Amino acid sequence: MIETQGITFSLPELWLLHAFVRHEMPQQEQWKLPPADEELNEQIALAIESCERCGLAEYTVLLTRHQLLVVDYLVRYDCKTPEGARGKDILLKTFAARRELTLGLPNCEGSANDATYSEAMTRLPFQVKKERKED
Repeated sequence: MIETQGITFSLPELWLLHAFVRHEMPQQEQWKLPPADEELNEQIALAIESCERCGLAEYTVLLTRHQLLVVDYLVRYDCKTPEGARGKDILLKTFAARRELTLGLPNCEGSANDATYSEAMTRLPFQVKKERKED
């Protein structure tokens, strides 16, 4: 089962995402993780349509790790729209989702499941190489 993380985007943020996230790209078979995702493009389109049709101000989209990386690759932090969407806000939401998926760490408000740094490091899906102190 692929792990996903829900992120709530405002309608202007969804439109900004739609401007960047494509369903495919040239030579995507040459990439290990191509910065295009058909499912994410579809989710964004359906979220926008639902917001516009039902008068919703925001919509929660479930993103996989790969989809979070697609957004990270495509959306610039300094991007802004006249409607008020900011690339920085979108990226911060995806960074928090990546932290949750990778480390299982909650957001800044904390929770009963909060972990210390050392505990979180033991949960990493990869090994962190420790540096030796030189005398």
